[in-house]
Amino acid sequence: MPLYEYSCQACGDRFELLVRSAEKPACPECGSARLERHLGVPAAHVAKGGSLPVCEPRSSAGGCGAPWCSPGGCQ
Repeated sequence: MPLYEYSCQACGDRFELLVRSAEKPACPECGSARLERHLGVPAAHVAKGGSLPVCEPRSSAGGCGAPWCSPGGCQ
């Protein structure tokens, strides 16, 4: 089952869902089926001794501004 990121066009909520091919996803906040699917970012392997990037404080745009974060991704 692929993991997809969605935003609800009815209430604006942004969330991730595991979706089977025959399923019609709905917003967990308001139940609307009016969803926009976004491209997800796959997980990356970090070599031993390496570290993952850390998000900075959130900006007014909703994200931290780091290139790996999407708007609303740093919550």
